Amino acid sequence: MKTKIKIYLIAIFFSLTIADAQDVELLSPQKQDILHQQQNKYEAENEKLRNNWIAPLNLGASYSYDKSANGNHSDTKKVSASINQDIFRSGGIIYQISYADAKKRADAIELKQEIANLNEELFSALLNYKKSRYELKQSGKKLDNYDIEIFIKCQLYDVGKADITELNNALMDKSGEQKTYASLEYEIAKERLEIAKLSDIDPDNFPLYSFDLVQEDAYLQNNFEVRYARAQSQTYEEQYNVTKSSYLPAVAVNADAGYLKYDPKELYEGYDGNFYTAGVSINIPLTYNASAAKEEAKALYLKQSADAADRARNAKASYAQSLELIESYRRYIDISLKNIVLYDELIETTKAGVDAGSKTGYDLQTLKNTKAIEEYTIKINEINIQLELAKLHFALNTNREIK
Repeated sequence: MKTKIKIYLIAIFFSLTIADAQDVELLSPQKQDILHQQQNKYEAENEKLRNNWIAPLNLGASYSYDKSANGNHSDTKKVSASINQDIFRSGGIIYQISYADAKKRADAIELKQEIANLNEELFSALLNYKKSRYELKQSGKKLDNYDIEIFIKCQLYDVGKADITELNNALMDKSGEQKTYASLEYEIAKERLEIAKLSDIDPDNFPLYSFDLVQEDAYLQNNFEVRYARAQSQTYEEQYNVTKSSYLPAVAVNADAGYLKYDPKELYEGYDGNFYTAGVSINIPLTYNASAAKEEAKALYLKQSADAADRARNAKASYAQSLELIESYRRYIDISLKNIVLYDELIETTKAGVDAGSKTGYDLQTLKNTKAIEEYTIKINEINIQLELAKLHFALNTNREIK
């Protein structure tokens, strides 16, 4: 009982892990590290942009020695701290913070999409690996049938009931299938390598998750391409606001405080003590290219808004295309299922003929091989459907935080 529960929990773990497009656990440690460092970069960049309006506190120290033409000399020592801080930029400070936050949201979506793309590559490779193994077995059954056909053609040719063309065609067909078999062996090796590039999992023992069809409204609402384009549109809108505000009046406060020691040596008017200054300034920029710069930022924002609408349109068309492709694979499966029913009947009839001596065992084996070929066709098309469903699944932003 405990063993069954353990297996069940493992199955749930894999389902939850694979069902989320933002999971990184199945990727290689190196891939995970790259993605985590990318996230750290985005977070640091956000903090930098949010605080970009805060002016630096300038610390300074100096010493100078001066000797005049009349022989007098003096030295000066100074330690100070100064700042020139904007307190009003016609809304620019708020726009700067809003821009930083909008960019962070866009960057987060982009990172999640990158993770989802890596997961899609991994699961596509796993599914294609499994598909190629089925195709290899299917090709083996075809070769078995060609061997039977060639044996029969040789027997008929020897007794003059078949010409060399028929035998040659059978040999050529087998040669073509042997090349297909060799290509599939290479394809399997290549897919194992693709999996190894992305993950440390063993494709022969990994339990593949079965993807469900994503509903159209969820697909269009949460599609990565659409979400990212909209987030980018908002980012450019905030950037446009920052650009506009940079050509409007700004108010700043300035302050300078420190310690000064001035020793004129031969004279008595020296100074040894603290000092400070404070003030307010207003800046009204009059820039020749201000209008062009604002129009450029506005055009970029409007272009991105149009791009978001275009991506939503493309997502709708892509979803419809996937549905048509899935439906075509299902039709192939239906055809194979009907063929299997017919082969079952033929196998039963032929088996009776073999038992009665009116049919050969080669006829029975050929039918069994052909039935197996159809069964593999069903498995292959089921994987084709899963490949298409996985593509839809990993195109979605599930809004889960990255660990």
